[in-house]
Amino acid sequence: MSAKKFALSPDQELAILKLWNSGEDKNLYINEIMKSIFPDLPKDKQDGRSKEGRAVKKFLLDKGLEAKVTSKHYPKEKTELTEDQKEYIYNNCGSMRAMEIARVIFEEPKISALDLRYKILLEYLNNIDNKVKYSDVTPEETPEGGYAPPKSEARALVRVNKYVHNGIDKNKVTSKHKRNLSTLIGYMHTYRFLHQIGTYSIETDRELFESSFVRYTWDKDDLTQEEVDQYIVLSAEVVIASNIQRRVERLQTLLDQNAEDTEGRRMAMSLVEAINTAQTEYNQCVNRQTKLLNELKEKRSHRMSKQMQQSASILNLVELWKDEESRNKMIKIADLRRKNISSEIERLGSMEDIKSRIMGISEEEVLNG
Repeated sequence: MSAKKFALSPDQELAILKLWNSGEDKNLYINEIMKSIFPDLPKDKQDGRSKEGRAVKKFLLDKGLEAKVTSKHYPKEKTELTEDQKEYIYNNCGSMRAMEIARVIFEEPKISALDLRYKILLEYLNNIDNKVKYSDVTPEETPEGGYAPPKSEARALVRVNKYVHNGIDKNKVTSKHKRNLSTLIGYMHTYRFLHQIGTYSIETDRELFESSFVRYTWDKDDLTQEEVDQYIVLSAEVVIASNIQRRVERLQTLLDQNAEDTEGRRMAMSLVEAINTAQTEYNQCVNRQTKLLNELKEKRSHRMSKQMQQSASILNLVELWKDEESRNKMIKIADLRRKNISSEIERLGSMEDIKSRIMGISEEEVLNG
């Protein structure tokens, strides 16, 4: 069959128009259209050179549309930051580097420093006051993987307030707050913590892990090394649960798409099994989190209770000592009072004038007879 005789079906023409209108770009590549409309064609035929490809291009031209081809260079249009992206940059530039922000707002974990979007982000950052921006670690000190734990109490405070609502007022930092922040810095510099957070290539997973760990440990300055490791495991379980939920959502979407398709019913059965398996994994993960969290709470509660008992024993001794001292002081006061009364009675008893008045005779009458 020649290329001229090949014609698109009405369904194929409708599918092309739907695909074109649903695309984010104004122009789609021809190979993208071919993969969607002719999925069964060999890969070397899914381009504009095949008879099907030429038919697609002709159809688009008749509609006043032109698909892109991979052999031609198309200059990129300058990306503009959205208002939401600008707000995220301003709110987080105090605790995140430019590259970390870029990975989040553009949803691309492997974005390059040469990317045009990254350069636009830097231009916007340069217009923000330096007092607000992150300046704790220089680019040369950034470890492999792009993550750097806080090295000062000021940076640790920023991390705490980023993840904890009503965390610490920077104008009312107490000695206990400083002790907690110093201890948190130590927790976040352990090898196991850095190794675990370095395994996450997706920025949202990394932030979820860090936020969970900070929220669990920022106000606990008495954790043992074993407990720190357990909180790392607990935070990792939070990320695992989140990933399972995402997988369930994707499977559920596929199931909904195939539910109305007669040919997809067989696939739907497999999807149901996969969803059930994922749900079981999720429930097991949540149970592990609950069990581990309860164990950690119980351990710390037992340790603090023991410390309070020891402190209470010392306080009781102090109170007893104070009570005995008070009793002795009151006894001395009572003895002094008795001595004073006795002395006064003796003094009064020796006064002739008092005696004479009591007897009904004055001093003048005694002297004058």
